[in-house]
Amino acid sequence: MQRLRTECPTQNQVVAVFEPNALSFDLPRSATLEDLAGRLAHLSERHGGALTSVSVRVSAQMRADPSGGAIFLRS
Repeated sequence: MQRLRTECPTQNQVVAVFEPNALSFDLPRSATLEDLAGRLAHLSERHGGALTSVSVRVSAQMRADPSGGAIFLRS
């Protein structure tokens, strides 16, 4: 049996892949898609390479069911 991880990150994780390299950074939970787009545009200008892909891992708040049952995810 696998144990569910009850801790959750407070940040969203982003991996941006450019032609010459890849960068990973945290994005606050309160960030919008506009914030993400601005950050990616800034990074693209700094690194001079074309952005080829973006992967975003969105953190979710987890809370246990008081009856000891399932764990619910809230985003």
